[in-house]
Amino acid sequence: MKILKPSGKHLARQTQKSLLMVVLCIAATSIFLLISFPKLPTRIDLGDYEVPFVLAMVFPLAGIWHYWKRYRDSKMGVEGENMVTQVLKSRLNDDYYLVNDVLYINDRNKKENIDHVVLGPKGVFAIETKHYRGRVTYKSGFWRVPFPLKRSPSSQAKGNAFWVNKAIKASGVFETLKVWVKPIVVFSNPDVKLEIVDPEVEVVTLDKLVNSITSYDNGYSFSPEQLKLMGEGILKQVSQATKESR
Repeated sequence: MKILKPSGKHLARQTQKSLLMVVLCIAATSIFLLISFPKLPTRIDLGDYEVPFVLAMVFPLAGIWHYWKRYRDSKMGVEGENMVTQVLKSRLNDDYYLVNDVLYINDRNKKENIDHVVLGPKGVFAIETKHYRGRVTYKSGFWRVPFPLKRSPSSQAKGNAFWVNKAIKASGVFETLKVWVKPIVVFSNPDVKLEIVDPEVEVVTLDKLVNSITSYDNGYSFSPEQLKLMGEGILKQVSQATKESR
C-alpha cells in the first residue's frame, strides 16, 4: 500500500492538551485544599470569603473529570487509528493508496476529520474508526454504546464519504469520471461486541475490514495513475479549505 498522507498529529496534540489540563486542574484543586483545609499550616483565613472560596473548588474538580474523559477518548482514538493503519499497510498491496487524517471544513463551516481514505482499483472508501469496547448495538437507526454517544458513527461515515466525493469532483482532475465513495465504520477494539441490524452503512470489525475493501466491486477499474490523482486532488481540496478557514 502506498501512503499519500501519514496519520496526522491533531489527535495526539488533543491528547496532550487534555492531559495538561488534567494536571492543571489537579494543581488548582490541591491549592484550594491547602488554603482552606482546617489545621493545615498552609491554611489562610479568608473571613467572609471562606464559603465562596470552598464552593469554587467545584470548578477544578469538574475540570478534572471533563478533561480526563477527553484525554481517555483521544488516547483511544489514536490507538484505534494506528491499528487500522497498520492492518491496511500490512494486508493491502501497492495497488491501493491511503490518505490518513483528512481535516476539512464542512458545509456548516465546522472542522471535520476523516480517519482514513482508501483508494483502490475497485473503489474509494471513507473509513470512520471507533475504538469502543463492550457491547455496541445498532437497530432501527439508533446506536447504543456503553457511554454517551456524541454523534452517530454511520452519519459521520456518510458525511465523510460525501465530502470525499465532492473533493474529487472539485479537484478538476476528472471531468466525466463518476466516483461512488463507500462509507465504512470499523470497530478496531478487539473487546467490542457488535450487534448490528440493517445498518445504513457497512459496519465491520477490524479483522474484516480488508476483506470488505477487496471484495467490493461496483464495476470500477481505476488505474494507479487515476488513484494517485484522486488522492492528490483530495489533499489539494483539504489545503484550500484549511486556508479559507483561517
